[in-house]
Amino acid sequence: MATGPATQIESEQAWRTIHWGFVALFASGSVVHLFLALAGPDAYRPFADAALFDWVYDGWQNIFMAYPSLWALLLAAAELIIAILLVKAPRVGYLAVIAFHLALMLFGWGFWLWCIPALAFAIPAAVHAFRGTADPQAAT
Repeated sequence: MATGPATQIESEQAWRTIHWGFVALFASGSVVHLFLALAGPDAYRPFADAALFDWVYDGWQNIFMAYPSLWALLLAAAELIIAILLVKAPRVGYLAVIAFHLALMLFGWGFWLWCIPALAFAIPAAVHAFRGTADPQAAT
């Protein structure tokens, strides 16, 4: 099948859609964590119950849950930073997206149901960003 200008335009539109989808996902995740930090930090308590390793569960309970509002605010900030990086420095942003999802997988098999499909989009998008221009506006 031959590719032409129309196919290339459709491809770039698909990459832009994926890109802005991740921006929206992380920006909205930041808002959710901000809300939980202020309104109900105890909602985080069972998050690590199905962790794949005891050290993940123990770390969550002993570190995160010791000051859940503080950690939730830091998590909100981290997700907002990832969203901003995706806009300003897409290559670094996609590396952060991939690292975030790989870390999330440590919290249990159920998270894999979200992370595997997310990584199936994030990894090719990262490859596309690395093959593309260094201009951050090229991904917008």
